[in-house]
Amino acid sequence: MRIQIEERGTLATRHTLFRSSMLLEKAINGGPIPGRRGAGHNRLITHFNCSSRIAESRWERRRFLADWWRIYAGDPYWAPPYYPTLRRALEPAHNPHLARMTPIFIQAEALSRRQTQAGRDTWSSSAWSGGLGFGHTVAAAVALCDPRREDGAAYLALLHCVNDADSLEFLFYKLAEALWTRGRRRLLGPMGLSAYLEPGALEDHWNHLPPLHTAYNPPYLPEILHSLMETLTSSRLYHLEIPKELPPSPPGPAELSPLEPARLAADLLPLLAVACSPWSDFPPPDAAEGAFLMRWLGHWPLCGWLAEVAGEPAGFVLLGPDVAPPLRRADGGRFPPWRLWLAWRSRRRLQGGRLLYAAVSPPWQGQGLGRQLLRHALATGHQLGWRTLSIGPVPTTAPAAAFLERHGASPRQTYRLYRVNL
Repeated sequence: MRIQIEERGTLATRHTLFRSSMLLEKAINGGPIPGRRGAGHNRLITHFNCSSRIAESRWERRRFLADWWRIYAGDPYWAPPYYPTLRRALEPAHNPHLARMTPIFIQAEALSRRQTQAGRDTWSSSAWSGGLGFGHTVAAAVALCDPRREDGAAYLALLHCVNDADSLEFLFYKLAEALWTRGRRRLLGPMGLSAYLEPGALEDHWNHLPPLHTAYNPPYLPEILHSLMETLTSSRLYHLEIPKELPPSPPGPAELSPLEPARLAADLLPLLAVACSPWSDFPPPDAAEGAFLMRWLGHWPLCGWLAEVAGEPAGFVLLGPDVAPPLRRADGGRFPPWRLWLAWRSRRRLQGGRLLYAAVSPPWQGQGLGRQLLRHALATGHQLGWRTLSIGPVPTTAPAAAFLERHGASPRQTYRLYRVNL
């Protein structure tokens, strides 16, 4: 028997309802009560004496990054971002897009206790190392306050947490205190440092290494987020096999030429805004956000095609290699020798590629430009030796989702964005 709870209300109300429903459900079904040790579990981990801190100086942000990284470092399915790029992106002095968001680098630390089947308690070996001097990091995130929004919403970016709902709830309460002083009453997320990077929490397929520039989280996170937040929107990641023999190019009104990615943050910014328009809960990217996106994506070789009709830009497709497997092996390039290896490996033949962004200008939609761009994307992947192309994530209600399915793409990973009133 499943107990349904109403998906609205404040953070405190939702979590109280969730805990009550879980206890009632377990009692009805005869299962173990949350927080108690049940059959098949070798140990129970509890966290207590939580405390929070906000990183403000450059060195504190470096420490924040190290602690944030450590939470998922042991997960074999987490493909970390490229460490030097992330470290630089987290410095407002080097990232105008982040600087205007007045970021809040917040983390929660706690002591942990593990209870074995024999009933003995063991204390965390890192309980007295670093950080606040008395605990290890159990949750970390960056809150972003977009000045373009006038609805009092903030973004929850780069969320990492351990398998403990109380730890994340504590982080949210401390974050709410900081956001209320800035006039922010709602929280949307999780996501990357832009709403158009890694939007949502992964809801399934945790046993597959996620493609580059897609979100990853352990299986426990969606249930914890659902206990604290409500669903905003869902999206899917599509996978398309690249055939060994490509079909003939479809007829179409556009002439295609190689794309210079930097133009998507300049004269082609309106086309980038069209590509991001299915994410209607967020403002369209402006020049600052577009420049950040191209810097973030551009560490790895990018390529693409620009469709023009009568000399006017009418659509584009942006592609890049899927270097997630090498990044996982190299621990994101945290150490210089691995960075040299990644630089070499990213220019060798890889198994898969990424279709990062694509769009057709509204006046030209439905006239064959999408088919032309997709055909050129497949031809580029074939030339580069890719076997598959992963596309998205794409919101489930977007016309692009139906277009991709008509052309043989299969939806697999599901992502969900959440919101909560603080």
